[in-house]
Amino acid sequence: MSNRISDIIKKSRTEIIEGTFVNLVPFTLVDTDNVIRLRNQNKNRHFLNQSYLITADGQAKWYEDYLLRTNDIYWSVYNKQKKFIGTVRVYDIDEDNDICDQGSLIIDEEVSAEAPYAIEVEILTLDYIFSVLKIGNVINEDRADNKVMNSLTKKLGFKYIKDTVKDGNKYKYYLLNPEDYEKNREKFSQIIDYWMKR
Repeated sequence: MSNRISDIIKKSRTEIIEGTFVNLVPFTLVDTDNVIRLRNQNKNRHFLNQSYLITADGQAKWYEDYLLRTNDIYWSVYNKQKKFIGTVRVYDIDEDNDICDQGSLIIDEEVSAEAPYAIEVEILTLDYIFSVLKIGNVINEDRADNKVMNSLTKKLGFKYIKDTVKDGNKYKYYLLNPEDYEKNREKFSQIIDYWMKR
C-alpha cells in the first residue's frame, strides 16, 4: 500500500462526507449497537452472506483490526436528522492493480422509502473512489437473488462480468470504471435534485 493511499485513508477516517440527504460518518465503536441491530436482521444477514450473529465483542475486535489496515474505509450512514440509517464500505483498495471493492451497503428498511438514501450513498462512495482515491476500477458483487441491488448496480454503469459462487451462494460480479460511471451519474444526480424539490 502506497503512502498516498494510506494517508488518504487515515484522513478519511476523521472526515464526514456530506450529501444532500445523508452524511457518511467514519465508523467508530459509538455505532456498535446500530450496526449489530442492522446486520443481525435476517434479510441483511442473507444478502451480506453473514452466517453468524455479530456481537459487541466481535465488533470491537473487528474495529481494532480495521484501524491497523490502510486499505479499507467503513462509514456509518446518517440522515440529515442525525439518525443512523445504515452502513457502506470501500475495501480491498489496491492501488498497484488500480481496483477496489464497494459493499456492505445497508439502508434501514424502516426509513428507506423516505428519500433516495441508497442512491446518494452510492454516488458519494463512487465519487470518493474515483475523485479522492483515484482508483480506476470498482468491483461490486451482489447476491444473485438481490434484485434491488443488481438493478441499481447496473443502472449506475457497472458492467456484468461473470457469475461467481461464495460459500455456496450465487453472486453477480460487476466492474465499473470512471467513464461508465460518468455516463450515468447525471441522471442519478437528477433524482437527488427531484427529491430536494418535493
